[in-house]
Amino acid sequence: MSNVGLAKSRCVLVLGNTVLTEYEEILKREATTLGLTFERIHKTLDPLCTLAERRYPSDAWLPVLSDPDDEPLVHLAVESKADHLISHNIRHLDPARKLGVNLLEPRDFLAIIQP
Repeated sequence: MSNVGLAKSRCVLVLGNTVLTEYEEILKREATTLGLTFERIHKTLDPLCTLAERRYPSDAWLPVLSDPDDEPLVHLAVESKADHLISHNIRHLDPARKLGVNLLEPRDFLAIIQP
């Protein structure tokens, strides 16, 4: 999809339970460093759940990454046919490109969608 097309189209957040649990775990683990309370984390994640399209990936999946904790991100992106997987962890997710997953860092994605 071209940058212009993405900027003019509607963005849809896709979440699955495993991915949401991973987000929560990381945020809680890094809460002190990020200056967040657990209450603030929940107040941030709850609206994401409301806005997101919920997906339930199949059980049939062959791992493609070296880190099993990152695997649900790629699994969800592939099965939901997501246009992009946005992550700061591009280096670890790179094998997903072979499955047609377009990886973007958050700053690159924001540059595309912001006018």
